[in-house]
Amino acid sequence: MFLPPPRASATTWLCVLLCGAALGCAEPPTKEIDQAQAAVEVAVSAGAERFAADDLAGARTALLQARDAVSQRDYKQALNHAIDSRERAQTAGRHAAEASAALKRDTQAALAEVLALQAQAQRLIAAAPPGAARVRARRARSAQARLVVPVQEARAAVEAGDDAKAAAALPGLKSDLQRLVDELEGRPPTQSSRRAR
Repeated sequence: MFLPPPRASATTWLCVLLCGAALGCAEPPTKEIDQAQAAVEVAVSAGAERFAADDLAGARTALLQARDAVSQRDYKQALNHAIDSRERAQTAGRHAAEASAALKRDTQAALAEVLALQAQAQRLIAAAPPGAARVRARRARSAQARLVVPVQEARAAVEAGDDAKAAAALPGLKSDLQRLVDELEGRPPTQSSRRAR
């Protein structure tokens, strides 16, 4: 004769659920912490320290909190912090990649402008007619010669992918070359300073 199992009380079910939850978080979330650490390293290599410092700092803080929670045997909290760290690090990596790509586009555009101004200055110096324009061209030739090496260095920085170095040098070179072109074309200095901005 079959007898149905005795009915479990609510307290028994609650104990079973609590034991299951405890077993689910009985071990430290090593895999998730390792994933978070790897995501932080990827973000750093993408330039997050420069371009996404706040996101990266949040990821590092959450990673430390995960490790602290493990040392206190609060594995559920450790898991939450590890997941948060990984997500923040991935966000930092995306932001860094986007900012780095934008900087690269900007430096390439600025280099193109600088090279165009340099070529324009060289054409104006070579084609200067006699008289006052020729005198201006002689003065401008030495100024233009002083800018050749810095322009080459900025170009090498862009080609080498050192966009930070190029971005620091290019605005000043553009301004100097624009002033030189304005002078060669006989424009007053006030006009050149407005165009340089």
